[in-house]
Amino acid sequence: MKLSRRKVMALGAGIVGAGLAYRAIKGHGIAGHALEVIRDVYGPEIANDPAAHEFAQAYEDFVLEKGTQGQVLDLVYWSGLQDAPFVSKKLSRIDDSIIDKFATSTNVILATELGKPLEFVALFDPFQNTCQNQLGAQGYSVA
Repeated sequence: MKLSRRKVMALGAGIVGAGLAYRAIKGHGIAGHALEVIRDVYGPEIANDPAAHEFAQAYEDFVLEKGTQGQVLDLVYWSGLQDAPFVSKKLSRIDDSIIDKFATSTNVILATELGKPLEFVALFDPFQNTCQNQLGAQGYSVA
């Protein structure tokens, strides 16, 4: 079956329209996915905190700074393709990254165990801001 230029353009417009509709209903790129992971791991109270939203936006910026690979990853989450079988296995590592970055960038342990307010200062980077590891600053260690 030969596709004319008009059919290809209509198909492309339909795909973009479906993606926009999905995003309006569910998707918000990497930041939205980060909040879903935080909600699953730490609960809705932590995920709804403004500090968690700041973290999610900072994490999305961190991923987008990776260049084309980060932009493609954001497009996958933006379009809702992360649940496709051939994609979901490749993307499972980002959940671990979100959990690690959230634990080291915020005082989530103190917030959940002692009821202190959640604080987010900056996204932890072991090469740029080693002193801001919140997990290490509170005397916790990962064994």
